[in-house]
Amino acid sequence: MAGSDATSMLGSVPMFGGLSDKSVKAIASQGKELTYNAGDTIVNEGSIGVGFYLLLDGKAEVRKGGRVLATLGRGQFFGEMSLIDELPRSADVVAVAPTKCWALTSWAFSGLVNAHPEISLAMLKELVKRLRAAQSSPTS
Repeated sequence: MAGSDATSMLGSVPMFGGLSDKSVKAIASQGKELTYNAGDTIVNEGSIGVGFYLLLDGKAEVRKGGRVLATLGRGQFFGEMSLIDELPRSADVVAVAPTKCWALTSWAFSGLVNAHPEISLAMLKELVKRLRAAQSSPTS
C-alpha cells in the first residue's frame, strides 16, 4: 500500500467521495508513490495519459503553451479522465518544488472497478455533477 497519507487524502477526492473505507483502502493499495524534483515534468502534453495523480506533498504547475493554467498543492489531483479514456494529456504538469505524488494507472483502476463496482458509480456521479456545472456556466 502507498501509505495511510494517500488513503486519508483519497477520501477527500470528489470522485471517490462517499465510498466506504474498504473501497478507499482498495484504491490506495493499487497506487504507488512517486517523487519529483523541482523542474521535473510529471506528465507531458500530448503524451498518452495512463493514470491519475494525487499530490501528497509539494507543488506543481499545469502548463499549456508555456502559460501556467493552475498551481496544484497537497491534496489536489489531476489525470482523472485518463483513468477512463487514456487519451493524450491536455497539458504539461511540472513540479515546481520537491513533490511527492500517489499515482494510479488506468489498468489498475479497471481491475478495481471490476472488483468494486461502487467505485464506478461514485465516479459517474462526480462526472455528471461536473457536466451539469459546465452546462450551466456562461460561455465566452
